[in-house]
Amino acid sequence: MSDSKTPAAADVAARLAALREQYSRRLSDDLQTLMAQARELSTRQTGVDVESMQTLRQGLHRIAGSAGTFGYPALSRDAREMELWVQTVIEEATQPTPAMLTALFDRLEDCYRQLEVGATPAVSEPGGSYDLASGERAIRVAIMADGDTETLMQALGGFGYDCRTLSAADAWADSAPDVIIVDTAKIAESAWKPAVASVPQATLIMLSASGDFETRLKAVRDGARGFFTHPIDVPSLEHRLRYLVNLPQQDPYRVLIVDDDVDLAEHFRLILKGAGIESRVIDEPRHVLQGLRDFVPDLVLIDINMPGCSGPELARIIRFDDDWLRIPLVYLSAESDTHRQAQALAQAGDDFLVKPISDIALVTAVTARAQRSRQLSLALARDGLTGLIKHPAIKELIEIEMSRSQRSHSEACVVMIDIDRFKSINDTYGHGTGDYVIRLLANLLRQRLRRVDHVGRYGGEEFVAVLPGCSLENAREAIERIRVSFSQLECVAAEQTFNVTFSAGIASTTGWADAELLLEAADRAMYEAKQGGRNQVRLAKPEA
Repeated sequence: MSDSKTPAAADVAARLAALREQYSRRLSDDLQTLMAQARELSTRQTGVDVESMQTLRQGLHRIAGSAGTFGYPALSRDAREMELWVQTVIEEATQPTPAMLTALFDRLEDCYRQLEVGATPAVSEPGGSYDLASGERAIRVAIMADGDTETLMQALGGFGYDCRTLSAADAWADSAPDVIIVDTAKIAESAWKPAVASVPQATLIMLSASGDFETRLKAVRDGARGFFTHPIDVPSLEHRLRYLVNLPQQDPYRVLIVDDDVDLAEHFRLILKGAGIESRVIDEPRHVLQGLRDFVPDLVLIDINMPGCSGPELARIIRFDDDWLRIPLVYLSAESDTHRQAQALAQAGDDFLVKPISDIALVTAVTARAQRSRQLSLALARDGLTGLIKHPAIKELIEIEMSRSQRSHSEACVVMIDIDRFKSINDTYGHGTGDYVIRLLANLLRQRLRRVDHVGRYGGEEFVAVLPGCSLENAREAIERIRVSFSQLECVAAEQTFNVTFSAGIASTTGWADAELLLEAADRAMYEAKQGGRNQVRLAKPEA
């Protein structure tokens, strides 16, 4: 494997190196400051006050949480032990003797000498950015299902997937599959395992005749990310397929880092950037609420010990706002006492990461938690069957687009779409097939409309599309092309195939005063298309 780095990765590496050098200088200054404080306290004749001990503890805590990350793991452990001693003195309200403080000074001096050895590469850094799929091409699906291969290819092809067969001899010279579907009930292990091994980057879905625990466990150990038993529920298979292939295609995760240690926070930001995760640093807790509104993160990392406002206090402030209830709040701290961690988690936190944390552990932990956060957000805002925007959200988008059009004197269109004779599809082929048809249209709309367009499931077999910056005629042409394509798709129900059509109505923002009237106009035009014979597109005409 080549060791060459992309310009972006090289820039991150260079900035990390500069940050480590800067931290080494800061660490030297911090240790000298602590040594001076310890020496001064040991010479006091009138005793040591709690405030001075708190200042000492705060400085030790800062080093304990950051030194390991920058290549000084032993120093981090020493600082943590000294911090715990100071903390015990404070909590028990005891008066440290001059001998105790002198011993603390001597240990700090030993730590200072460790700096002469220099930092060690105690952690591994992620190498380079992760490329995110563009989503412009069809998802490639390779199928090994002797006897049922053509049926599956036809069914999934209707959803817009690029389906092919795969065998051990298939080299996939110019392209590789994104997903491999293997029917273990039809294909011997000796045949499918070499084929799967030839494209290790592909996601594996297994079909099986048995659904018992042992079979599922074996599938997991063979690397499967999806598992289905015969008879195959194609809509459920497509739903799982869509979930799996969408994971790498989404926008980068966003992480808000709240830490008063600017150098450490910047180190975390650069490491996450190298892993393809966007992050923003806030070193002052009072600015967090504005940061949440501006950045809308998937996850917030919060230092538990910050002057003026502790991590748990900040977490409770964030939880006052319903908009941020879904966002995981993860504490970062050198605190290793499980009781104190539990106390912090009881105050609005969701998880706890102990400093120092290795770069790989940070990326892994953040990715896993951000992924779950993103999935929860999608589940709340998106229709479970189609993955499209839900009814309330699409209505809000119509209002936003209407306001934008009125401000900029531009034109946008709203499209109401309804599948023709949908009840008869459910009655004839069953509700599972009805769901399959709904997903089929949803996928086609996603593929054929522009990235700036919004598509939502309005309810049942009804869909709404919002097309910004689009004239009525251009909207009609686009929807007409989709209507023709949809009517030509062959829908599969067991051994039968059939065709489905839809009717659509389109209204322009230039003809109506508000969002509600605009949506009603598109709805009326759609019903005119139904009454006019179905399988057609009608335009809404403003009343004179």
